[in-house]
Amino acid sequence: MDYKFISVKEMFDRYKVINVPYYQREYVWGTKNDGRNLYKFIDDIFSQYKAGDDKDYFIGTLAFCSAQVNDVIDGQQRITSLVLILSRLAELKCSTTIKGEHAKLLVPEAGKFVINEENYLTEELKKYLGLHNSFNVQGNSANISKTIERIDNQINSAWSGYQESWYDGLYNYIMKRVMFIKLEYNNISDSLKYFLNINSLSIQLTQAEIFYSILSQSIRLGRTAYNIFSIKNKLKELGNYKGIDKDIDGYKAYDEKNEKGVDNVIYLFLNSFYQNDKNIQSLNESGIGKWMSFFMNDVFNDAILAKEFTEKFAQFLKDFEIIYKHFTNMSVSLPPESSLYISHVLLQYENCFDILKMMSELFRIRHNYITGETDLYKIGTSNIDIDELNEIAKRLNLTLIWNYMRSSNKRLDGFIGNITKDGANYNKSINDILGDIDYDKIFNLTYRRDPVSSAKINDDSRIIKVIFACQEAFLDKTADSTKDMGEYLQNILSPNAFSVEHIYSINEYKDSSRRSLWQSKKGKFSIDSDFDIERFKFDNLSLLDTPNNSSAGDDVILDKLKKYKAARKIFGSNWEYLIQSLADDSEYYRNASIQALGLPDRKIVDIDQNTWELSQNNRNFNIKLLKMAIEEIANK
Repeated sequence: MDYKFISVKEMFDRYKVINVPYYQREYVWGTKNDGRNLYKFIDDIFSQYKAGDDKDYFIGTLAFCSAQVNDVIDGQQRITSLVLILSRLAELKCSTTIKGEHAKLLVPEAGKFVINEENYLTEELKKYLGLHNSFNVQGNSANISKTIERIDNQINSAWSGYQESWYDGLYNYIMKRVMFIKLEYNNISDSLKYFLNINSLSIQLTQAEIFYSILSQSIRLGRTAYNIFSIKNKLKELGNYKGIDKDIDGYKAYDEKNEKGVDNVIYLFLNSFYQNDKNIQSLNESGIGKWMSFFMNDVFNDAILAKEFTEKFAQFLKDFEIIYKHFTNMSVSLPPESSLYISHVLLQYENCFDILKMMSELFRIRHNYITGETDLYKIGTSNIDIDELNEIAKRLNLTLIWNYMRSSNKRLDGFIGNITKDGANYNKSINDILGDIDYDKIFNLTYRRDPVSSAKINDDSRIIKVIFACQEAFLDKTADSTKDMGEYLQNILSPNAFSVEHIYSINEYKDSSRRSLWQSKKGKFSIDSDFDIERFKFDNLSLLDTPNNSSAGDDVILDKLKKYKAARKIFGSNWEYLIQSLADDSEYYRNASIQALGLPDRKIVDIDQNTWELSQNNRNFNIKLLKMAIEEIANK
């Protein structure tokens, strides 16, 4: 590293074209904080000149890297501001001689502008400084026109009224007596470390910004054809996908710019690409940024590693997009009979809350970019194998349903074990996974709503709805196979279509005449907690379309049964067989295909002046039906 005091003129003479690398922040001095930084910068320099042009004015340290092009590592805001200040001063107040000198500063070589930035800044500066340009006014912008307006106002108001010679002297003072310490690095690795360190002491870089800084240098060093700006746009697109901005267990994304999803996508890649590195756990402790800067600077120091890193990341973005879209049915039109379609329904039900963890575990366990064990590809290609995704989706569906059944808040518990392979074979077969399921667990589920007591009862309504939806969808597909179970399931789980029905209405207890019948005829509901415990049990719940559920709420059981018998909502024509199984002489008992299943009857029996009993077969009915439904899902 070389360092010395130099003037603004010496800087422009030395570098001529100053390159702004991608990882630098956007130019903001003209707009941030209403331009106060820029105003003070101008006022301080102009005031020093007015007080005496025989004294230097020091503007801090600027850092450059001259390894390939002349990169500004630290000082972009000041350099860009100086170019704009000098340009407007020359244009508004200076002599023809100064104007000519400044024109050479702006275009030091044919076709080259003094500031070179690959995305939009260079062309925007050229546009508003009156030079030929290709700036797209509809694209990204640093709002240079507003910055120029502020500079012009300041010069024409606070610094007006002087002779042309005074302004020429001011221009020359800025060029020759405004000084800074210039640091110059001759390799990218050291300059980037300086950039990361100096920024960590001021405005904290986001994890994505640090990753971009390293990736942009990897692209340059590896001499690949990838473009950092298109990669950033793709990352932003992926980061905005539903569910991608959630928290990942053990990892906290830096969210200052509300781009948590972008950080998460990067995390997924690093956790896959470097999963065999002993330092990978630093991601959980310090985030992408610090980990990359401390441990992985080889990717911007070694051309071969840099190229590999860039190419693997570009491939990851393609893989991520394909996998996400297939698990969420986003622009891919999944066949309803596929396991992926069921996954899309179940993931959408939770507003894609589980998708990020699912993909994190999938990439970490099954798609290792550094070792080449990317077994989600078709053999001999780098194309995602949709059949393999469908097999994983089947295992995901069974994982989700099993965790619903046992009321686990961690719906992906066991997913890693279900998708892990030993060579070509899965460690667990589908039959193994099915064998782990304890169907009796559903009877631990309860639905607390409109309680009459203070008894502590969980509200598992969302879980119960999934269990009932699986049962109902299976019955619908059995009765009418023109549509697949997945289509029925999607309709049932769509928002506000169906709700959980309490077979006991709240008036069984609140209405004293009805309560007394229960107490005298059946010996039930002697205290309010007994009623709540009975009413909220899984056994005494079912699924009913929302309008019917609302209208049947407080009816006596005979009136409820009439509504159950007539209930039809699925696709506007199919009967609601699950609720109808409680009602004698309903479409459920008339359908030959359903009867061929051999499910136990669960009709409500022993009705006497509103007192009644559920069939003794109710539990066996629920277990057998749910088992059939899950086996149907497992066979897709």
